[in-house]
Amino acid sequence: MTGSNVTADPQAPALASRGKIIMMAIIAGAVITNIYCTQPILPLIAAGFQVDLTAVDLVAGAALLGFATGLALLLPMGDRYDRRKLVLAQIALAFVFALAAAFAPGIWPLIFASFGVGIVSCVPQQLVPFAAVMSAPSERGRSVGTVVSGIMVGILVGRTISGMVGAAYGWRAVYGLEAAFMIPVWIAAAALLPRGVPTTNLSYGRLLASLWPLARDNQPIRESMMVQALLWACFNAFWVNLAALLAGGPLHLNSAWAGSFGIIGAAGAMAASVSGRVSDRIGARGVVAASIGLVALSYGLLAGAQSSLALLVIGVVMLDLGVQSGLVSNQTRAFAVDPKAQGRINSLYMTATFLGGAVGTMISGWLMTRFGWIGIAAFGFALTLFAMAIHWLGAPARRRTAA
Repeated sequence: MTGSNVTADPQAPALASRGKIIMMAIIAGAVITNIYCTQPILPLIAAGFQVDLTAVDLVAGAALLGFATGLALLLPMGDRYDRRKLVLAQIALAFVFALAAAFAPGIWPLIFASFGVGIVSCVPQQLVPFAAVMSAPSERGRSVGTVVSGIMVGILVGRTISGMVGAAYGWRAVYGLEAAFMIPVWIAAAALLPRGVPTTNLSYGRLLASLWPLARDNQPIRESMMVQALLWACFNAFWVNLAALLAGGPLHLNSAWAGSFGIIGAAGAMAASVSGRVSDRIGARGVVAASIGLVALSYGLLAGAQSSLALLVIGVVMLDLGVQSGLVSNQTRAFAVDPKAQGRINSLYMTATFLGGAVGTMISGWLMTRFGWIGIAAFGFALTLFAMAIHWLGAPARRRTAA
């Protein structure tokens, strides 16, 4: 499919230095905070607009749904156009939507602003293909892992800052801070990102049309999409309801505490870079299986989190370790299918991932309202069983027989 559409620029991109890969990781982590800064302050938004938890969870769900929409519609453009220009335009629009969220007069304007922020905050996933194609094959997993580690640290540390700012100054200040933060991020991206090199001359319409054959004809892409969608649903089902868990009895802790758990989770997220190196050496499938097992075990521990901070802390580290390791190894496996279709593969993979996250967020809000924390724990564990089944069925027949 892609072999008949040669690169628009025959000059291959130069290999990036380690420092440039790290800078991509920092920019990616800074932008992704736009999506996840909402989660620790959901109780504050609910109190401010006098709505229930089910309604306010739509703010977080809209950000993830917008992110999935941006991944589907904007990421394929990175194969056809200069990714650097796409990144700079999206950061500028993120500034605008964050301001709109800060001044939202009601819950529905905030939901729409959150959706807009989500669409244009897919910058980190524009940078992951940069890291992949600008790295030697033996370093590809490590480079992808570094950028993904930056994304995950941004998600988790962003939650920490959001919770502290929200507790001190209110939820609107969080969005105002996000808008202000996009200014130095844009300047850094403009100064440091290289010009993107198109890898196809397909029109935008044909780029979108080529997504389905890519997924249909390549089992590693399909399997990676489904497994990571389920793992990401597990990830968001926990984090979006953490503030409500801590605020309720017997813990009675505020949004600053909810945000502080981001620092704890960052310990697990840092393993993303390590898992990339392991995938380079032993293959991605084994790392994916271990990741699913870790997430399942974490939810077994988190079932007791209502009455034990120790179980909560250990469960958070294990959850983030499992989900982030799975994210890198699944992504590395999908990228290996076609080096000339990195943007489109990433679009398929990350769209599925964040659709899973959005669905997990919305379902978990209903479960938390109706069944409490035990409903969240049961939901997360059931999702890991589905993920393991998909992973096992995707193995070669002789490997299944041996198992």
